[in-house]
Amino acid sequence: MIPKRLSIAMVTALLAACASLPVYNAPFADMDQNGDGVVEWHEFKTHFPEADPKVFLEADRNKNGEITPDEWQSFVDQ
Repeated sequence: MIPKRLSIAMVTALLAACASLPVYNAPFADMDQNGDGVVEWHEFKTHFPEADPKVFLEADRNKNGEITPDEWQSFVDQ
């Protein structure tokens, strides 16, 4: 059995770690800097400087190097 103090410390550490994770829920238009209707990696990275390329690839459902509004909405809704 884990002592109560250790449990509280573990939960606190977990919550602190989660709080520092980037939140990817920006409006699509805010990310689409040039207004061409898609978000490319450089636009995504500008909006989310700490972003991991894996996140971009996850949002880019058809893997064509661009995130469409529909792809972004699906990603945010998951």
